Amino acid sequence: MKLPIFGWFMHRSPAAPAALSPEPTDCRPAGALPVLSPHELLFSRRQHVNLIEELAGVTRHHFQAYYVAAINRFAEFVQQLPASEAHHHAYAGGMLDHGLEVAAIALKLRQAYLLPPGAVPEDINHKRDLWTYAVFTAALLHDLAKPAVDQVVTVFDERGKDFGPRDPWTGSLTDDPRARWYRAEFVPKRQYRLHEKASLLLVNRIIPADGLAWLAGDREAFSAWLSCIGGDTAGAGAIGEIVNKADSESVARNLGAEPGQRAASGSVVPLHEKLIAALRFLIDEKELPLNRNGAAGWRVGDDLWMVSKRTVDAIRLHLVQSGHTGIPTQNDRIFDVLQEHSVLVTCNDRAIWLAVVNGDGWAHELTLIRIPVSRLWPNRDRWPDEFQGTVTPVSPRRCEAPVQVDKTPEGTVSDKPRSTPAPDIPESVTAQMNAGTNSPGYSADHQNYEVKLPLSFASPDDLGEAFLSWLVAGIASKKLDYNNPGTRIHVVPEGVLLVSPGLFQDFAKEPDASDGSWDKVQKRFLKLGLHERTANGMNVHRYIVTGQNRSTAINGILVRDVGRIFRTTNPQPNPHLRRAS
Repeated sequence: MKLPIFGWFMHRSPAAPAALSPEPTDCRPAGALPVLSPHELLFSRRQHVNLIEELAGVTRHHFQAYYVAAINRFAEFVQQLPASEAHHHAYAGGMLDHGLEVAAIALKLRQAYLLPPGAVPEDINHKRDLWTYAVFTAALLHDLAKPAVDQVVTVFDERGKDFGPRDPWTGSLTDDPRARWYRAEFVPKRQYRLHEKASLLLVNRIIPADGLAWLAGDREAFSAWLSCIGGDTAGAGAIGEIVNKADSESVARNLGAEPGQRAASGSVVPLHEKLIAALRFLIDEKELPLNRNGAAGWRVGDDLWMVSKRTVDAIRLHLVQSGHTGIPTQNDRIFDVLQEHSVLVTCNDRAIWLAVVNGDGWAHELTLIRIPVSRLWPNRDRWPDEFQGTVTPVSPRRCEAPVQVDKTPEGTVSDKPRSTPAPDIPESVTAQMNAGTNSPGYSADHQNYEVKLPLSFASPDDLGEAFLSWLVAGIASKKLDYNNPGTRIHVVPEGVLLVSPGLFQDFAKEPDASDGSWDKVQKRFLKLGLHERTANGMNVHRYIVTGQNRSTAINGILVRDVGRIFRTTNPQPNPHLRRAS
């Protein structure tokens, strides 16, 4: 029987004793945390380290030299910083907990994979420990640069005097003998996924030199490992798939996706809090864009106006993909929950508003939900930018005056509403609004109806976004197949090939897109800028499909970022497709 290892405490920073010297508690700045040694940080987390050793399956000496060294340095670097501002593991020590948990889950998942992919049994056995170490380090370091690019850490000496921000690029907090306390703040309006690109600049600070040389000695493993840490889902292969699954499972556990664990810990997360957290995450991660033509929402003053069905569908998909159960399948039930907990500003006791969104040279009539921005971001500094336009309710019994933030010449904000001419609404929509309880979409459960506008009328410029949402949801639910004969979606070394016009014709046949022809759908999708042009500037790429007895050619739109299409898996390229010369 393997004994629990406590020897991993031996690697302690030389600066740690200075940080551990007792100080009067009144010198501690408000909200600050103490600088701790790896020994102190990991003592309460030793069960995670013991589990990692068990799953790694290597000798004690090997584990100390390669695994423990990386864990100690990682703990020393992240200290007790949170993993996120208001999403998963958003508490002191959250980043360390998340890193260790993802590493352990990834090692467990790795046991079901034969690595390297496609290798002969002799190579699989010979390279087992190398690929296991690649999975472990990629999982541990997947968010490594968050303290460097997403947070500003202010450092204090033993008397509580601020001596400036931490420079994460030059060392850990324990490297500075003056550092006794620190306080972290998240950078407002952070650049999306910048931490993935920056993490590669920090890996040599965490992984021991021998471990890095070991990884670099195998080009296939090293290439996939670099792609995984750098956020390149297309090149990460099986390592990326394992780490993504482990990351999602850790996030889901923390957000209360597993009832058994919630009951054991006593940390039951109410449904309305899950919905709020999911919406905040989707907006922060730009999955639901704001304040532009074809966006999912617009911030006007203290309110956030979100396209009702699109928003709720995105929230549900995100929660289900994250492992949550018990998420209502009916939108009306989700609206009920949000209303019951005063998350929504209602329109005459109804969840849905019919309103006109007016921008620079465009206007759309949409069904919206209205949410106080403070419910998503209590800190006003974190609020999204203001929409430079208007959102005007157009219900027959208008709930209030048109909403717009009026900028005075001095740049101050006026609360006085500014009128906007009411748009011409089609008679069919007006009749539906006046039909009351006989109107399609009426919900007697919460005395609320949503006017179902045709997609082309509600948002003609949103066909591309609607197609993308349909594509992502279809793949996640396995309704849309890929990489098989006759399918219209293929992963290729260059990205994801969307067969044209076939796939766009499929979407155009959907009821919600009945007013959009396939060529309009494709044009609107191209406007999103996700595709890559050919060398001569064309939108459509030509690929050769090779079979046992013959080959044929197919055309399609090439999306470079596989992660925009495949959100929960990291599929391998179809070996039967190659780009035509």
